[in-house]
Amino acid sequence: MRRKAMFTVGRKKKGQALPMRRRPFQHMVLRRLRELKKIVPDAQDADVDMLLRRTADYICVLELKVTVLRRLSAIYGV
Repeated sequence: MRRKAMFTVGRKKKGQALPMRRRPFQHMVLRRLRELKKIVPDAQDADVDMLLRRTADYICVLELKVTVLRRLSAIYGV
């Protein structure tokens, strides 16, 4: 007894939708990486790993600045 294939290669059954292409997803990721490079300082020529590491460091710095400013405003009653 012959088993049926779980998927077909090169054939499309009638009424079956086309599979999603990866191009739009890759384009979206590259566009977001370009935007991130504009926001994070010193990340213009960084690769993806370094960009994500610098982004995490930048988030920590921003959180620290917010904490300091909140405490200063609590001290001076602003």
